Amino acid sequence: MVSSPLSIQGPHTVVRAMAHARTTLLVQVRAAARVPEAGFASAFVHLVAAIEAAFRKEETLMEAIGFPGVREQRRDNALLLNALHHAVPRIEAGELEIGREVLAVLPELLSLHRFCGLRVLATARRTVLALRRGRAPGPLGGRAHARRPAHKQHHA
Repeated sequence: MVSSPLSIQGPHTVVRAMAHARTTLLVQVRAAARVPEAGFASAFVHLVAAIEAAFRKEETLMEAIGFPGVREQRRDNALLLNALHHAVPRIEAGELEIGREVLAVLPELLSLHRFCGLRVLATARRTVLALRRGRAPGPLGGRAHARRPAHKQHHA
């Protein structure tokens, strides 16, 4: 199996890429919120497509490093996308206030969603770094050392 550049660089690269993607999404959310009513439905649909693309990229990055929580992250992504897709037809039908309400809470949802994913990735990163330093991962980290056997003194 050929390793990708991401799998060589590890979780820290994924954390940075995910943080950048979420920052970009938050900029897009703010931009969509400023769109006048005439173009709002179209802007909302484009935003949902951008969120979908960002989530796909996020999942791909997580898979590239063998992140064990990708299934849970994919589930969380699907739940948020499901809610957005349920709102789209109503917004396209002219219920723009629903879209405005969604955009009002979307930054917090994306931030919470991002935090959950990044927290797990950060844990993976700490584990990788601890292993590279020869320390045991876990709550005690480098403070957990195996006890050395006491030296026996030989009496003559």
